[in-house]
Amino acid sequence: MTALLVVGAFLGMEVLVYLSHRFLMHGPGMPIHKSHHQRRPQPGFELNDVYPLVGSTVAMAGFALGLNVDGLALLLPIAIGLTLYGAAYFFVHDIYIHRRLGWFNGELAVCERLKAAHRIHHLWGGEPYGMLFPVVPAALRERAAAVDYDPFPPAGRRAPAKGSRPSQVPAEP
Repeated sequence: MTALLVVGAFLGMEVLVYLSHRFLMHGPGMPIHKSHHQRRPQPGFELNDVYPLVGSTVAMAGFALGLNVDGLALLLPIAIGLTLYGAAYFFVHDIYIHRRLGWFNGELAVCERLKAAHRIHHLWGGEPYGMLFPVVPAALRERAAAVDYDPFPPAGRRAPAKGSRPSQVPAEP
């Protein structure tokens, strides 16, 4: 039962991330999220980092309640699933795709697939909104293949120096 709750929470987070990214971040929350889609003068924190802070706060509350309140022990494996998803998301999105920390320069085949899907999102600001299990229609992949612009630093290169970070503004409307 515990393992199922961990896995279920992990997988459920992808659904929640998709829905919040699509309907909140690219809706009424766009004033905060737009910092992620714009040129940044230097690496570091962006206003969009508020969103993962909210998610981690929910996970911490799950740990606190699950460990300290009788009858809420099921929140503990759920909090573990949320935390595992958050760690995977942080690695894939911030460390691997956007190279925000600059210390990881490797190339991983599974992450390259996720990077290609996220590139499509940054090209046009639409689908795919999911991160670890994105669904990208073949026609959209073909359309993106015809665009030379790549908003992400290539593998093997540290994040660009201050003032030279590539734009993450969509290439076309």
